[in-house]
Amino acid sequence: MSSPSDVQVLNEAFFDQLATPGMEKNALDSVNEFTRVRVREDGFYRRIVPPVQVSNDDLDRQVDTDKPVIVVDKEPGSPAAISIPFATLPINVYIRGPRYRVMFDRIVTPRFVKDIDELRTWQMDIRQVLSDNAIKDMLAEEDSKFLTAVNSALVGADQTVPTSGVVQWETIFGGITRDTLQESFKIMPKTPSHLEVNTVLVNNVTIREVLKFGRDEVGGDLSQDLLANGWSEANFMNAKFIITIKRDLVPDDRMYHFADPRFIGKSYILEDTTMHVKREAYMIEFFAYETLGGSIGHTGGLAIADFA
Repeated sequence: MSSPSDVQVLNEAFFDQLATPGMEKNALDSVNEFTRVRVREDGFYRRIVPPVQVSNDDLDRQVDTDKPVIVVDKEPGSPAAISIPFATLPINVYIRGPRYRVMFDRIVTPRFVKDIDELRTWQMDIRQVLSDNAIKDMLAEEDSKFLTAVNSALVGADQTVPTSGVVQWETIFGGITRDTLQESFKIMPKTPSHLEVNTVLVNNVTIREVLKFGRDEVGGDLSQDLLANGWSEANFMNAKFIITIKRDLVPDDRMYHFADPRFIGKSYILEDTTMHVKREAYMIEFFAYETLGGSIGHTGGLAIADFA
């Protein structure tokens, strides 16, 4: 923890940057490292589908929109191999390569305004304020858009997904037990793609149902460790569990299952999180923005389990 005097020095240095030419870049540099760390840690979307930095050279023009777009190739399907008699040739199959596009959008925070003289006596690190009030809101928006797309792709609870022909959002009765957890892990492998669960997203309340497992359910000393130390994000049932406090996005008694990111889709960053800071006379204003895009190219890498 920094002392109040250290924080005041940081705030003064921040104000000094605002008074110099190129103040946007200088202000960004003064919070850059802290901001980037929080962006990577607080949002679960970027952990499930890690984004790739792209530039203008990677963009594709479209006739129906002026938005930045990247067209992504998708693995073509092919019929199964067959046995044929000698001295015969196989039938012709014309090759078609499906594609989908990733469209970019901008996420922006509100523009925060403050009289600079009211900040001079603060004992709080101004960088912390900027990070907490701006960056976390952007991460929540990323996560919200992602889960909205997942829910839409899987149609609804206990309904058949048109792209796979099977149910990928199942209601499993009996609460969260060792048996019902194993049943939930069957949802994704039952699709035509036969994928295995790579990542599980669950909220911090639901995961406590797993902490109730006794030695007869979880096995060995792990039950004791869970009771003594709580849950740590580690591999469990050969999958990585991500715990979130965003219960408004991930409801209680629900688990989102994701395959390896290569079987889900693409996520791109065109302009990473940027903090715009501006001072005019005695007023300071700041807001954060970013430009990124993501698309689900394959529904077979998604599954949802609701425990009842």
